[in-house]
Amino acid sequence: MTYDLQYVSANGIKFRVAISGPENAPPILCLHGFPEGGMSWRPVMSRLSDFRVYAPDLRGYPGTERPRHGYDVFTLTDDVKSLIEALELSRPILVGHDWGGALAWIFGHRYSDLISRLIVVNCTHPKTLVRAVLRFEDFQTLRIPWVPFLELPVIPELLFTSWVGRKLLKLSYTLREGQKGTMDVAMVDELVARFQHPEDAWGPIQYYREMVSTLILPKKRARLNTVYATPITAPTTLVWGEKDGALSTKVAIKSGRDAGCDVEWRSLAGVGHFVSLEAPDKLAYEISRVTTA
Repeated sequence: MTYDLQYVSANGIKFRVAISGPENAPPILCLHGFPEGGMSWRPVMSRLSDFRVYAPDLRGYPGTERPRHGYDVFTLTDDVKSLIEALELSRPILVGHDWGGALAWIFGHRYSDLISRLIVVNCTHPKTLVRAVLRFEDFQTLRIPWVPFLELPVIPELLFTSWVGRKLLKLSYTLREGQKGTMDVAMVDELVARFQHPEDAWGPIQYYREMVSTLILPKKRARLNTVYATPITAPTTLVWGEKDGALSTKVAIKSGRDAGCDVEWRSLAGVGHFVSLEAPDKLAYEISRVTTA
């Protein structure tokens, strides 16, 4: 399958967007996680030939502009809204994985009317996840030890863009595969190779720093809680690789309570956290399945 790369202006910056599929096919907008990029959706895009799939590199990631501001979840979800408008998408299916999944959850609370369906892949609802971390539910606090490290200034950027750091980033993929030999290592190498200079990693790391800031500062936290108070109204599916070591299945399955809606749970046995890079056939099936549900 061929992919077109377009540069699209939205919410004041320019995004690089990979596009595949027939122009008049049902639209799907895919949001990637950390430390990935729009290219991490390619294995799935090639299996969704009956859809028009859009996979942007999110704000701050290599390929898209990296301004010095705008990494809070309010601006990031406004980015998604602006991309839908700039790409002239009519109520697309919104698919998000990892950090893209967190943005998809929050987007659902803010803008459900702009999408036809919400599909989250291996990302617990953010409110559910934070509660679990604070309460030590199913050891969730210990499952994401890199979050405090990413709060440090400068050091994470310097590490992740060194040859040692790139090795560690690669290991963060390959050591977390659900079954040995299933990870798309060539794609992982391509993803990791983009982090050559500290500024390449600064934007992606800001997502974590800004989220912690939002949770700590009373005004920002109150604004986020107001967002959560509006239930998601779009039909919602949570696709879950069962062998995710970073995010607890027992915690994630409770996400519907904070989403304020029924959440269809679709479990993928033997699949780890990076579903699109390990089990693209299964994920493409789950995405296409809901269009006929």
